[in-house]
Amino acid sequence: MRNRIAHIYDDAQSWRTDGERQSLDTRPKMRLLGLFAAMLLPFLAITGRLAYLQVVLGEQYIAQGEYLAKTVEPIPSRDGRILTSDGRVLAYDVQQFSVYVHYRWLEEPPNGRWLRSQAFSRLSRRERRDKEKLESAKQQVLADRETMWSRLATITKSDSAELSRRRSQIQKRVERIAESVERRRQAQRTSIEEIDATESLADIKHRSWSQRVWAMVVETLTTPPERGNADPIIVKEELDDHEIISGVTLDVAGDIESHSERYPGVRIEVSTRRAYPEGGMAAHVVGSRLNVHAEDIAHRQKQFPEGDPLDYREGDRIGKTGVERTYDTVIRGVRGRRQVFRNRQGEIIRTEDLRQPRVGDDIVLTLDYGLQRHTEELLDRAIRERWELTNVQLTSFASEEAGKQAGGCIVAMDVRTGAILAAASAPRFDLESIINPNPETWAQLMNDPRRPFFPRPAHMTLPPGSVFKALTAIALLESGAVEPRQPFFCRGYLDNPDGHRCFIFRHHGVGHQNVTLKDALSRSCNVYFFDAARRLGPEPILTWAKRFGFGGPSGVDLPGEKAGHLPVPHDDWEKLFRKNNSRRLQRWYPGDTLGLAIGQTRLTVTPIQVARMMAAIANDGQLVTPHVVRDIGTARFGDSDIDNRSRAQTAFPIPGLSRGTLKVIREGLEQVVAHPRGTGHRTVRLKNIAIAGKTGTAEVGSAKGDHAWFAGYVPADKPRVAFCVVLEHAGSGGKFAGPVARELVRGMIERGIVEPDR
Repeated sequence: MRNRIAHIYDDAQSWRTDGERQSLDTRPKMRLLGLFAAMLLPFLAITGRLAYLQVVLGEQYIAQGEYLAKTVEPIPSRDGRILTSDGRVLAYDVQQFSVYVHYRWLEEPPNGRWLRSQAFSRLSRRERRDKEKLESAKQQVLADRETMWSRLATITKSDSAELSRRRSQIQKRVERIAESVERRRQAQRTSIEEIDATESLADIKHRSWSQRVWAMVVETLTTPPERGNADPIIVKEELDDHEIISGVTLDVAGDIESHSERYPGVRIEVSTRRAYPEGGMAAHVVGSRLNVHAEDIAHRQKQFPEGDPLDYREGDRIGKTGVERTYDTVIRGVRGRRQVFRNRQGEIIRTEDLRQPRVGDDIVLTLDYGLQRHTEELLDRAIRERWELTNVQLTSFASEEAGKQAGGCIVAMDVRTGAILAAASAPRFDLESIINPNPETWAQLMNDPRRPFFPRPAHMTLPPGSVFKALTAIALLESGAVEPRQPFFCRGYLDNPDGHRCFIFRHHGVGHQNVTLKDALSRSCNVYFFDAARRLGPEPILTWAKRFGFGGPSGVDLPGEKAGHLPVPHDDWEKLFRKNNSRRLQRWYPGDTLGLAIGQTRLTVTPIQVARMMAAIANDGQLVTPHVVRDIGTARFGDSDIDNRSRAQTAFPIPGLSRGTLKVIREGLEQVVAHPRGTGHRTVRLKNIAIAGKTGTAEVGSAKGDHAWFAGYVPADKPRVAFCVVLEHAGSGGKFAGPVARELVRGMIERGIVEPDR
């Protein structure tokens, strides 16, 4: 056997079959294919994902990338109306439409980035690479802007030059803001650089040469390159809309909103303002509604620590006085909420309503429109005639200076329910004038010595004078101190001619002679009540005064009602003073009891309290709660029902008051007007209706003059309305307040509120 040289592979594969040798030949190829597939599959996955993001989700991400911010803005609501009982509107919200334009659409010359962005939005991706098409799109944006301003001037009937002036003013203001921000940024940057340089020098001095080299290397490798120019300042005002025209009509607002493509960058802002169509009518009852301030919000936060349900914000309106304040939470509408999506240029992309606004409830007052107007005219005329008399007539009762400071009040009330049919106060103010008052008007109102803002029906506290004798008479009868038919001889004074006298003795030197209780009421005999009160003492009078509601608030639904003042007599005055440690307590003298009996001394009452007393005498002793609001809700007048929530009326019997006592008092009050010797016969009496009441002349004890009162009810036999008339510093109640009361009753008859009985 001969040896031969053979290749190793030949020897290795000589024993393999043909199939095995073919399989071995394909292994390298399979490995290459596997490696290629392993590299290709991830590449295909990445390519597919990129295509999916670009084609399928591209538009979505592009749209989302446009959003700069989501903000929540309020949707204005409307506050409820205030109406009289016969449907006349005294207060309501007027919608106002203002035109707002985005800053970039009014800026001149236009911002380059904004203009490029607007042009891009009109081109496809491929077209954006074409410089000619991009420039053409920019010119089209500028042309559309000029067309928009031309249309805006035409539809709003505005002068183009005036619009240009407003645009320039807005732009100058925004540029000043941007310049101010830039100056502050530059100052801050300079300060930081100086501090860094100082710290670096101080630090380098304490380093070795190796530490310095290492610090230089670290700084070189880690510090990014400085930009040549800082990013431009863009202030919020450059991304906002700005008011360009206010008070446009509903038609204009509708056209702009419905054709947004014609008015790019323009939107309508809807707001409301409070309107008082009757001006100053019932101004102190209706009240005012003004803008919320920081102190109002702080007060609400204390009142609702867990969250204000009405969500007051600065700039909202809140009731400040009158019904507007008492029923603020009812009248006030709750604003809605809207989410606004804006792009990087601050332009609104879309909006979503989160909460719809809720309109406030209407308030229907108890006031009768015609009677309220009539009472105000009566009051104004009475004050004008009284204080525009000759100097001779003025000096007979008061000084001319006092006349300039005088006012008056009339209150008319339903004797059964306490509903106030009229509440006039003079002088008044125009509610429209204080919504946005100019400084001159505001200063004039604030400095007026007659106090036009003073709500006299519930805030004016004066001594009632002889009007209070009706209550003193009740105390005398219920305590048994007098017998109603027993005569008393009045000589004109109590003990001596120089003090505690009757009005008739001071002016004519005679007394009333023999008088009973009814005579003492009708003729206003002071001496009769002096004598009886001295025997009775002050406590029974004050007890009955409290039962009739004097010395405390009546509960009328007007803010800040005053309680008046009931004096506090006490036998051991010094002990009481030490116990209470109060400077307001004053010693009680015997003369104070006499003054209390005729409505003087330290006693003060409000006109509403006096009208309430007369209502209780007229309605068989029911003490009613005065109120000026009849219904709460959406009022519908005429044949339709009223969808409302009626205010609950409260009245309760006065404890211990007998019908016999009321009968005597009513007879005496009727004689005040009906009897020829009654103090109201000449000035109050009407032939076709019986009027009951009491005159009062409250002494002030100064040169300002006495307060004139007349309070009563009508008709005398079937009482329907109680009323009170008071004129400050006018003089005699019978002479000056009486004629006003007579014309008041005449107005009630003309308007069908009361019916004549003769």
